[in-house]
Amino acid sequence: METVWKNLKGFLYALILFVLLTLLISVLVKFTPAPEGWSLYYMIGVLCISCLFLGLYMGNYIKKKGFLYGALHSIIFLLLLSAFYMLAFNTGIEMGMGLMKYLIPILFGSVGGMIGVNLRN
Repeated sequence: METVWKNLKGFLYALILFVLLTLLISVLVKFTPAPEGWSLYYMIGVLCISCLFLGLYMGNYIKKKGFLYGALHSIIFLLLLSAFYMLAFNTGIEMGMGLMKYLIPILFGSVGGMIGVNLRN
């Protein structure tokens, strides 16, 4: 049961970080000359940071196979965010080569998992 709570806690922390960084990016785009057309790249960056943190947190907790667990938790996190997106906007996710952009956050989650495994308490 403790493992379930740790997993949920990691996802909750990553979701909170994602929301806060998204709000920060939206404020920066609104009040600075940052181009709004790059919003997809900003969001990929926010996803990368959130997945890195999630992988780091879960790798530090599990203490083995950080690359695998970081990628697995990042995939689950991206699927949860996609489900929220589809429910909120009543739209679907288009399948195809456009999904390749999600490989970068998964890679960041894997690296975070490797770093988390090697952290000392």
